[in-house]
Amino acid sequence: MALNDRLRDALRDPNPVVRLEAARAAAGSGDHRLVEPLLEVALRDTAEVRVPSGLGETYEHVGDAAAVALGEILSRRSGIDTRVALAAEDLHCDDDRVATLLYYLGPRYEPLRQRLEHHEQPRLRLRAARAVLSINRTAAFAARLLDDPSPLVRLEGLQVPAHLRDDAAGLRLMRIDPDPRVRAEAAMLLRFTATGVEPFAAAARTEPDPAVRTALVACLAHRRRDPQAVRAIAGLLGDPVAQVRRAAAEALRDATDPVAGAAIGLRVLAEPDDDVLGALLRYRSLLADAPELRPVIERLHRYANFDDDRRTLGALLAARHTETRPPRYTADGRFLRAVLRQAADALGSGTLADWLDDPGRPVPVGPPELDECVQAWTAMDVERALNAAENAAYAVALDDPAHAAPDPVRGPTTAARRALQLTRVAHTLTARLLAAGAEPPPAAPLQRLLLPGEDSIEALRSVLSVDECRRARNVTWLRLLMRPADEAWYLETLRAAHPTSPPKEDGEVSEWHLNLAVTAAEGRRTTGYR
Repeated sequence: MALNDRLRDALRDPNPVVRLEAARAAAGSGDHRLVEPLLEVALRDTAEVRVPSGLGETYEHVGDAAAVALGEILSRRSGIDTRVALAAEDLHCDDDRVATLLYYLGPRYEPLRQRLEHHEQPRLRLRAARAVLSINRTAAFAARLLDDPSPLVRLEGLQVPAHLRDDAAGLRLMRIDPDPRVRAEAAMLLRFTATGVEPFAAAARTEPDPAVRTALVACLAHRRRDPQAVRAIAGLLGDPVAQVRRAAAEALRDATDPVAGAAIGLRVLAEPDDDVLGALLRYRSLLADAPELRPVIERLHRYANFDDDRRTLGALLAARHTETRPPRYTADGRFLRAVLRQAADALGSGTLADWLDDPGRPVPVGPPELDECVQAWTAMDVERALNAAENAAYAVALDDPAHAAPDPVRGPTTAARRALQLTRVAHTLTARLLAAGAEPPPAAPLQRLLLPGEDSIEALRSVLSVDECRRARNVTWLRLLMRPADEAWYLETLRAAHPTSPPKEDGEVSEWHLNLAVTAAEGRRTTGYR
């Protein structure tokens, strides 16, 4: 069998090592009869072979070796081989393989590449663009690609040497290109340039695609020493897409601006995604910038299910205890709108939220909590708005059926009182952000008012004290704070003292009755009342 026949058979061998050796040997044979089998391997073969290289090993692509061999053989013949020209326009072939083949065929096949560059078929133009390595591209070549109607070709146009990169063109594509892939890539190429914060912040405010917003967060994160960048990232902590929120939380992890801590603290209260919450809690200065969150962090730490979460929360709690600062509310429209938007979100009222942005709309009508929000906005009364927002959060938490699952009475009561407390914390953090010139993240409902595994009595004790019940002379509340054994003792003692007509608990109670209930609620069961 002739040598070239053996090479032809070897190029079809199932063993990639054999095919690689055959392609190497074909390069030196110069036999044009090997063009067709080499062309088939160059366009179809994607196998890689580990080969010795210097002091170690490397991988060699069988298809690339065949393309090199084709370049060696066809360089000895004038003109463009018809079989190559047909393959270059065959849409059944892989675009990258055709581009690689055109690259290895070299300058002799430049007319074919140029013909493809102006072809009406976008995939053929893409092949022609990829056939030119990014380091070999000129400014004029890149400009032609950036004006191409195909987004994939425009993406190729962005890949040029750094000294040829046009930042103005990149900014234009980042803002107005119709394809999100191009906008994201243009943003990432501007990430380490001297471009200021505002172009990225402005784009993030109006960008509809979450992948592009994630890229913009990365650009802003590189500039997070600038307060404006921190404020722009903080505004994305309430993004509708969890991927963007997590990127924003990670971008602020080592920020030094107190605005970051206040914004993260506000979002911790409302973040529904556990992964995003974990990223938020890795901000080490959280309790220094938002000390009002310490009770929340302590509760999360107590009921954390994973070691990593416990370590993260423990690190936060180990920080120096900072006294909570009294809230300083400003009587301006921005704060009033932010408070009422939080109330609208708690009530799930998009109508109220839209009306706050455009009071020319019809006045929303609904439950008493919504009506109170409307009247507070009409009167521009901050105190009334604060009370309306607190009442809205309380009512929604009290009526949420999910809170009744652990305990039909204690669950809703605990959730409602926690919602009241956390709404006040949210108002404080909102006021702090506005005073610093930052916009708070978009409003969202409060989360984790009840945690899995919480004891319903202990949970209620965290928001309702025995002393508070004593002052209100409310025995019904005191019974909610009793353990089962304590309640049994209390009822037994009550029946022993009044065997025929035990006193009612919803009306005026005697001091003895009240003290007995307090003793049971505190778990100090003695025989003094028997």
